[in-house]
Amino acid sequence: MVRVDHKFVYRKQRQRRRKKDGSIWSRTYYYYRRPGAPDDGVRLPDDPASPEFAATLQQFNERVENQPAKPAPASLAGLVERYKAAPEFTDLAVKSQKDYGRILGNLTKRYGHLPYAAIDREVVYAIRDSLAATPTWANYTTRVLRLLLGWAVDRGMLASNPASRPKQLRIAPRRQVWSEEAEAAFLALAPAPMALAYTMAAYSAQRQGDILAMTWAQFTNGRLRLRQAKTGALVEVPCHSVLLKALDGAPRVSTHILTSEKGRPFKADHFRHEWRKVTTAAKLDGLQFRDLRRTAMVRLAEAGATEIEVAAVSGHEIEQTRRILETYIPRNSQMAGAAVQKLEDVRKKREREKRKTGKQAAKKLGNSGRK
Repeated sequence: MVRVDHKFVYRKQRQRRRKKDGSIWSRTYYYYRRPGAPDDGVRLPDDPASPEFAATLQQFNERVENQPAKPAPASLAGLVERYKAAPEFTDLAVKSQKDYGRILGNLTKRYGHLPYAAIDREVVYAIRDSLAATPTWANYTTRVLRLLLGWAVDRGMLASNPASRPKQLRIAPRRQVWSEEAEAAFLALAPAPMALAYTMAAYSAQRQGDILAMTWAQFTNGRLRLRQAKTGALVEVPCHSVLLKALDGAPRVSTHILTSEKGRPFKADHFRHEWRKVTTAAKLDGLQFRDLRRTAMVRLAEAGATEIEVAAVSGHEIEQTRRILETYIPRNSQMAGAAVQKLEDVRKKREREKRKTGKQAAKKLGNSGRK
């Protein structure tokens, strides 16, 4: 390969075939050669005198010059770059990599210039407090920062982890559950894929990611079988008659159960966008898809299912199920009425038993008197 007059351009002449007159037919190719450039090694247009050649070369050079400067190894940005190339990050689930990547990107943008060795407890809390308006995001950010700096400790880059066990901001637990009225409003406007997604979530208590990934092969003998992506728990959910009817009536146009109107499996962002369109149209802005998992568990508990039975459906640990039900089961008038009715039922049962015992005693006394 021979360098030509243009900077970063090399040519390579390749012989193709011998003509009948004995001459050699050949063709010259031009390549962009600039180590570290995004387009290093890419072939350029064939004519170096053409406007197309000049425009392509300019584009390749601009792409190099507009690249952000490589972060200093001792900076937080440099640490993030190394962490994202390590197995501790690359072996994470795709969704976790995406979520962590967003947080690490934000940290790099705001604090990437700082030497990571200069990050102390005060800086950690300053980062947390700067996000206090969104406590969930603030807590998530400090957890990811703890993982990042913990990785640096394991690699001998830091002596200790300043983000170890930071105090979390208080987050009011979501208590939203889908009422029958909200369900009816949603289903009245939902296209078939969204209606099926609702039914699967409301009657299986599974997470959105697991439902989107579910295939028809996992639906056999009236049961849904899956291994939850987040926890690895193996779950087998018998289908409620409503869910069974919905699945039996759904078209099988893909290996996946849930598909778009074009018959393709949903990508998470596309699904959330379509779901949001329906909830907005139905004026259900306060309710989210994730609330359906809680709704399913609450409905099971309200129907009389034990904590163990609810856990068998949702895939939670029993203690975690107890905490969820304790937190999320709404203390409403309907439940209060059900509790009082149970007490009333017990009282009536005792009165019936007393009357029955009294009649038996009177009958026995009458029989003895006749004797």
